[in-house]
Amino acid sequence: MDVLTTTDSNNNSSDLPDSLEEFGLSKYEARAYLTMIGKGSLAASEIAYYANLPRTKIYQTVKKLEKKRLAVVSKQKPLICSAIPPEEAFAEIVNLHERRVKNMKKIVDRLQKINDEGQRPKGSEERRYFILDANSALEKLGSLIAGSRSSITATLDQWGLRLISQCRPSLVRAVTAGVRARFILGQQCIGSESIFQLPEGIELRTGDAAINVIIIDSTHMVSVDSSNGKAALFSSTDSFGALQSKNFEEAWSRAGEVKYLLDTEPAVAAKAVELARIVENGLSLRMLEYAVGGADMMPAELVQDIEERYGLKISDMSAAEVMDLVDSALKISCLGGLKHDRSNNIVSLQSKVDSKHVLPWALVLGSYFRRAGNEPRIMQQGKSAQLVHLRLSRPV
Repeated sequence: MDVLTTTDSNNNSSDLPDSLEEFGLSKYEARAYLTMIGKGSLAASEIAYYANLPRTKIYQTVKKLEKKRLAVVSKQKPLICSAIPPEEAFAEIVNLHERRVKNMKKIVDRLQKINDEGQRPKGSEERRYFILDANSALEKLGSLIAGSRSSITATLDQWGLRLISQCRPSLVRAVTAGVRARFILGQQCIGSESIFQLPEGIELRTGDAAINVIIIDSTHMVSVDSSNGKAALFSSTDSFGALQSKNFEEAWSRAGEVKYLLDTEPAVAAKAVELARIVENGLSLRMLEYAVGGADMMPAELVQDIEERYGLKISDMSAAEVMDLVDSALKISCLGGLKHDRSNNIVSLQSKVDSKHVLPWALVLGSYFRRAGNEPRIMQQGKSAQLVHLRLSRPV
């Protein structure tokens, strides 16, 4: 009976002789080694018997196993052969192959990098950013602000305003060091207590703030997600950062002043911001038509357009409330204001920004009074578009 075959069959390892060829063993060497680890120390003739090997080949086979450090053969006859335990016998070979595999993986990685470089568009360069959780975002933002040297710009919604207001000590340090800080606040921020937590010296304006983006010294940019407080930190002056800086400057030029609204009722302030946006953007073309047509073309339905198209209710307000609203909107839009001369029934509207005319505001106010049955007449001061008077047919 072939003892080795029986043992292999019982252990479901009949493929072991072939597997040992992976370690450089011949079929005879593999069968001899398996016999020794299964039976223990044996004479050469016994190995030949149990392994079913030719007797003429057994001595040569066990000597090769000894040379490969897989067996120990006694120096006296009869020769007694013992197998070296597998973990010890094959450890060096396994380690050698593991080192080879690691080296091969490194070579593949290097080749892949070369391939990626070849596939990358010419002139491109890779940039990286970090995702911060809410707590880390606050800590990192405070650190960046405290270490700023020249400028801090930000567009902020309510979440962003609340976040940056928690960095007050860092903001104080930056402003004291001469850093220019400019924030554009979304309309929903008007009336927020967080505004009053900001230190003096920060320039505030209000405008569109769909996302929270804070740029420090044009070298670091933090984008904050209002839904969960997580932030993306970009630490470079790449084209993306330059684009965001350009967008901020354009938005800043269009944004309205906030300081005049700090003492205004939040509801009135929000309406003033919305009215400024409507007049300067949404109704700009219609305003031009009315301005060209003159006072006689001033329609009462202009107020109706504002209410129906933009949802800003004006017609239900009193004359005093509307004039306060327009006064606040003028301060936001063009640093101007409204004065009411009760004795002469004249309302004066003024702009202090050369590029922003006050005539559209006179049209809005005139439309309100005409709708209320108080006929207005526009009187400009010479050719100036920065000062317009509205004479009313009866007292307000």
